[in-house]
Amino acid sequence: MAQKKMETVPEVEEKVMPGAKGSFVTTFWDQYELSRERSEKLREDREDAYLNAIREVIKFNKQYRKSLAKLYDQTKKTNKEMVSEVAHQFNARKEENKEDVIPVVQENDGEELKKQLKEVSGQLEKLALTPIKSFVQIVDQLEDNFEKNAESNIAFARERRKAWLEVRKEYVNLARDTHLNLVERSKNSLKELVKTR
Repeated sequence: MAQKKMETVPEVEEKVMPGAKGSFVTTFWDQYELSRERSEKLREDREDAYLNAIREVIKFNKQYRKSLAKLYDQTKKTNKEMVSEVAHQFNARKEENKEDVIPVVQENDGEELKKQLKEVSGQLEKLALTPIKSFVQIVDQLEDNFEKNAESNIAFARERRKAWLEVRKEYVNLARDTHLNLVERSKNSLKELVKTR
């Protein structure tokens, strides 16, 4: 009778152990895979957020520079309007005082002088704006290159991780199988130990 009880005990343990230990090992490795996938997803989300932040900053900088250019154009337009208004008032006063004062400068000479002043001011403006335009172009190129470099670095890192993912999967599968085999051997060893008693 004592032998029958001993023989029934391993059968009960056999039913409990494979399910319990096998499911524990499987759950452990499944949780490991889920954790790895979650961390990979978080890494990709961080990379995407970084790239989006770069794009938004570059977009903001370009809009800011455009608004400065528009402000400059508006200021230039306002200045031209003020100059033309002053010139108009000057001409009106000149006409009023024409009879009193002998004109020193002929009418054609006045127009020629205005034309030359416009040319000189245009050339000075171009000369003053050249370094600013060059600087803006350089900044645009730097920002575009920075964005392209960030995109290519992220793409390269993702490709590298994909290549190593297959290797990691193989190692994980081997480790899982080894772990399951170890549990199975432990179970079989325990059965033999119980049988020998």
